[in-house]
Amino acid sequence: MDEKKAAILSEIPRLRRYARSLLRDRDSADDLVQDCLERALVRLDNWQTGESPRRWLFTIMHHLFIDQMRK
Repeated sequence: MDEKKAAILSEIPRLRRYARSLLRDRDSADDLVQDCLERALVRLDNWQTGESPRRWLFTIMHHLFIDQMRK
């Protein structure tokens, strides 16, 4: 597994906590995390190597959450 993917995987527990705080539902939160990870992996080139992926991942998740709420 390459370095970028390992860094992203290490953020999953934080992503899950944030998603649960947003949605207050475990299943919906897990779906949001999955959507976030899928989007991040597709757009892996957008992440600046050498930086923590945390801010980038949380931004992706927040935008996905806002989009869901608008629907």
